[in-house]
Amino acid sequence: MTLSKLKLAVLGALVVPMTSVLAEEAPAAEAASEFSYSANVGLYSDYIFRGYTQTKHQPAIQGGFDLEHSSGFYAGIWGSNVEWTTESGYMTDNSLEIDIYGGYATEVAGVGVDVGVLQFIYPGDYAEGSKIDSEATEIYLGLSKDFGAFSAGLTTYYVVSSEAWQFAEMDGETYVSLDVDVPVGPLTASFHVGHQTFAEGKGGNAADLDYTDWKVNVEYPLNDNFAVGAFYTDTDMNKTNWTVNNEYLGESVGGAYLSASF
Repeated sequence: MTLSKLKLAVLGALVVPMTSVLAEEAPAAEAASEFSYSANVGLYSDYIFRGYTQTKHQPAIQGGFDLEHSSGFYAGIWGSNVEWTTESGYMTDNSLEIDIYGGYATEVAGVGVDVGVLQFIYPGDYAEGSKIDSEATEIYLGLSKDFGAFSAGLTTYYVVSSEAWQFAEMDGETYVSLDVDVPVGPLTASFHVGHQTFAEGKGGNAADLDYTDWKVNVEYPLNDNFAVGAFYTDTDMNKTNWTVNNEYLGESVGGAYLSASF
């Protein structure tokens, strides 16, 4: 998940209901809605999730909808095409990832706080004899702050499902993400580093699946709704353990995208 998939708390810029006060003789104006809605869609040259491709380096169409309340509570849904589920052989019929999430975002002493739950869904059929689930459930906690010249966020995702992304014994595993956004004129340069743990990678196990990924992204707004961007990402994955059907999933990747938000 872009993810891009989950942004951190909006640094206190939550929707605040407002009322208009008119003359005493006139009726009070109707209060503004306490709910706000937004949507996003994008065309990407590749779907990179936590450092590795989900589409075999093929293009992806992604989009979602979000609902926020003035109290700070929010919910959303996001989707993308994928190929890894069937490429692995665990599923025979799947080409879609759907993420459903909800949480609460606020600001405490100038620091954005975002806590919630995230469900990954891969609808379709499993191969006969497959016993490990592709779907996953995580809870997350994010802290963010705007320093003026740049903004930074630190988020920890914690797996609460026993199986996740066709790995067993995943409950308790984490992904920690550090993200920094720097405005450079009309551009926004973004820098990311993350670390994923796996049960099979602990205790000196030879599988050694734990890894770190990093990413550099530059985005240019075409107008208030549309933007274009380019990215480069890489990992330190163990090539032997992260090669599927003769394809190394963690190789360095560059790409571009066109996105829109409303």
